[in-house]
Amino acid sequence: MHFHDWLPVRLIATPRSSLRTCRSDADLAEVLANNVETFDHLPVVRVSEDATETIIGLLDIPGVRAATAPRGAVNGWMHPISENILIGADASILDFVLGADRQRCRLVVSGSEISGLVSLSDLQKLPVRAALFATITHCEITMASAIRREFRDSDAWLDRLSNDRQSKIREEIATSTNDDGFVNSLLFTQFGDKVRIIRKSPRFQWSRTKFKKEMGMVEKLRNWIVHANDYASTPSAAEEVCRTVRARDKWVDRLTQWLTIGIPAPVSSGSASRRGAQRR
Repeated sequence: MHFHDWLPVRLIATPRSSLRTCRSDADLAEVLANNVETFDHLPVVRVSEDATETIIGLLDIPGVRAATAPRGAVNGWMHPISENILIGADASILDFVLGADRQRCRLVVSGSEISGLVSLSDLQKLPVRAALFATITHCEITMASAIRREFRDSDAWLDRLSNDRQSKIREEIATSTNDDGFVNSLLFTQFGDKVRIIRKSPRFQWSRTKFKKEMGMVEKLRNWIVHANDYASTPSAAEEVCRTVRARDKWVDRLTQWLTIGIPAPVSSGSASRRGAQRR
């Protein structure tokens, strides 16, 4: 089981009992006028003779308002039930995030029933923050693993960093070694250091410019999550989160396979890694 399986969509969904709905035969103009809460999406229900409500579609309010002179009954404007607007209650939150900018609202299915609704605005909720932080941490772990595959037990990767970063990392290694807490020199690198080390590899076969830009987006999202509460507080910010997660997934997939066939280890420019091995 993957870590994100522990964070399902149902944790951020609005339960069905709390949904604001509209009838399929209702007058569209009245529904729009009564939408004082300015919901972007309303589940559309068909009411049977015994007053049972069955959800049969979604009404996209911004889409309707963008149309020329919308009029008539709701059922002429709704999106009927289809795979595109459904998601399982036990699906990963990240499954929703990956496409939430393209399908901003989905009905949540639990068993044989529609149990709630999840939308782009839900990306601001705490379980999403946890899922995003975990997936970005996994991205950094993947980069570290890729660097280790290239350099094995060597710390020659230090040569790809600026003089200031090399000095800072060596100072931290020395302090940790003196405190008997040294583990591995690569653990003292930051997210951006790992990006730079990989990007400067002569064996890196993709666009260095795109890698730097998209991993910069991932790092920016991580900083937002750690230091701010408004990383997805607007539709545009939430859409950027979705694009960033897709970019993250692409590079994790690539780097997981990168250099999986053994290559000779470069000559080390220092002795920090060997010192750590000797201490262990």
